[in-house]
Amino acid sequence: MGSSETNKILRRKAAVGVKEHQARAMTVAKALRLTTAKVADELFDMSMSVVGIVVERRSSDACQELFDSAALMAGLDGPARTKGGVIVAADIVGGLIQQQTMSKVSQPSGDTRKMTDTDAAMCASLVDALLNRVPPILEIASEKEMMTGFGFGHRAEEPRIMSMWLDAAEYHVIRLTLDMAAGVRQGQMTLLFPLVDDASMLLDPEDAINNPTEKETLSSGVLSVPACLDIVVCRLKIPLGGLEALKVGQRFSLPHNSFPEAKIVTATGRVIGNGTVGQVGGARALRLKREPIYATEPRRRASDQEGLNLPEITALPGMKMDAPDNRAKRVSSNDGNQLALPDMTGPDIDMPAMDDLPDMGNLTDLGGLPDLDGLPDLNAAPEPAGLPELDGLPELDDLPDLADLPDLAAMT
Repeated sequence: MGSSETNKILRRKAAVGVKEHQARAMTVAKALRLTTAKVADELFDMSMSVVGIVVERRSSDACQELFDSAALMAGLDGPARTKGGVIVAADIVGGLIQQQTMSKVSQPSGDTRKMTDTDAAMCASLVDALLNRVPPILEIASEKEMMTGFGFGHRAEEPRIMSMWLDAAEYHVIRLTLDMAAGVRQGQMTLLFPLVDDASMLLDPEDAINNPTEKETLSSGVLSVPACLDIVVCRLKIPLGGLEALKVGQRFSLPHNSFPEAKIVTATGRVIGNGTVGQVGGARALRLKREPIYATEPRRRASDQEGLNLPEITALPGMKMDAPDNRAKRVSSNDGNQLALPDMTGPDIDMPAMDDLPDMGNLTDLGGLPDLDGLPDLNAAPEPAGLPELDGLPELDDLPDLADLPDLAAMT
């Protein structure tokens, strides 16, 4: 009896100590209250506070009653392919959109509409900021493991899709009552995190590659194979006698402009790229050249033709090159391009003799023209009929006196 009484006393003392520690520690409720206000002020320049918070555990079936087709529902992507969920009331979604577009939150109108992917994108920053900032400041290990590694996923168009995503048996449910712009809008945001018995499954995303339970893919295995590349600044030719005479500390004179033209060579000697050798923060570095030299430094002068390394252009099969005489027959068009004139010379044509043509020198003899005496007399043509009489025209008034006009002779 004495031992059982002692155990009861110890359990009561331990429970009191746990409550005192939790009262002083940073719990998930306290962290969400503080972080929500800071995130709203930094990201949206608005006042937002948590006026109520409820943390509970629910079965998957009990979570169904939290789904609302009028609210924004989305999944949360967690570590080890776990799935969570977030539900944001329509009034909170409308307030966030108003603040980001008009910098002012107004009273809700009461009109309901279907949520879209744009609404999800406008609210994703708030959810991601809470999920990134709250877990690092939590002091209770179980709460920290509950929220670590989650991020905003995809929007669920209806409650049926949301229930298909949340396939765990139980969930940690956090219901936040948010107040926006000092009471202008209020609504709930609900977070759902799966309850996992083995906490080692929820690893930090940065340690996912070291997780022995994670199945490796072919691409991850190939990308993890080391590849050795050599950077060749220049190549020097030295006689065998000079190579044998090399001593420690001996220096070589490198060719001009060798560091900007370094080559990246594989173990087999194949050149796969080039770049410029330099340093960054005291360490040796190589800046890759993504464009060929001729793209940034074009060479168009005749004196640069050797540097272009262009092949000699010859005639195509079945075609003849221009003869020297034809090259001289090229002229410039209006846009400066060279146009080749066709060869106008052809075979000689026998033209007929012109000696039998009549003499056209005497053009004054017009005796062969016909007689024109049969033309009618134009003076005897009758007067046109139907013209109106001009007796009824009005009389014109006397013209004004023009004596006051200036003398034109005096004008220059």
